[in-house]
Amino acid sequence: MEFLASGPFHVTMAPRSSRSDYPHRMQVVSPTTRAAVRAELARIVRRPADTLGVLAFNAVLVLLLWYLVPRSWFFTFTGPEGLPYALAGWMYADVCATNILTPDRDRALAALDDPAALTSLLRAKTLGVWLLVGPACTAIAVAIALTTHTHWRFVTEVIVAVAVVPFGALAMSSLVGIVFPYHQRSLRWRWRNRHRIWQVVVRWIVLLVVPYAAYPVAFGLIVLVPVGLWRLLRRQTWSATLSDGEFALCVSLAVLVTAAIWYFSHRIGVRWVASHRERLREYLLDVDRG
Repeated sequence: MEFLASGPFHVTMAPRSSRSDYPHRMQVVSPTTRAAVRAELARIVRRPADTLGVLAFNAVLVLLLWYLVPRSWFFTFTGPEGLPYALAGWMYADVCATNILTPDRDRALAALDDPAALTSLLRAKTLGVWLLVGPACTAIAVAIALTTHTHWRFVTEVIVAVAVVPFGALAMSSLVGIVFPYHQRSLRWRWRNRHRIWQVVVRWIVLLVVPYAAYPVAFGLIVLVPVGLWRLLRRQTWSATLSDGEFALCVSLAVLVTAAIWYFSHRIGVRWVASHRERLREYLLDVDRG
């Protein structure tokens, strides 16, 4: 969910310009991933409604649904071990994982002409969300395992699900926001411009909903590849229990698939920007595009 009315942009439209026309923006380019992550965390703290508010809202919503209503209504895994799964899934699957460029327009505009800086920016967006979700959900999983004496495989599964696979799933989800960005405008502004229904209303609503499908699909693909491949090669049914060795192999394959998707998703994003740079620049400069 997004706090739509909490942070509208009030920016004067700027004319189409080249990179040299934005010397002040060149100062915010982060040449390395580490520097980009520091800048991203600073932005998150400085503008908490964009990311912290969204993640906190989802976390509170999950906890309320987990403890106040029958868990089977909203969650697949309803035992104590399902809580970190639910928290991570709901917190990752939101607009802060997909709409990554427009909330940080200055840095995005500064990086458009620099593939290395853009790669660092895209990685930082993924890592910024991960740092707020992955370690916390991992700690919850470990605490549950220690208090309920859960098998070591549970802890490993949860760590892979909430702290490893999300690297690839978030990177893949971010492609949605690169190809289909939208500006964060207030509900009042969208109501005033409702006559532009397809651009301002319909497109915006679709892009609000897409993250709830994009992240689970990306996550499922990463998990399905190693497990499905192993079962097909061994001709096992889906209900068959993996041995410890088979489990370790599937985890290793999931890590490799995640690393590959992390790498290639960002490369695809950078290549797409290179092919559509001017169109994307014009969109980022014009907040009235909705």
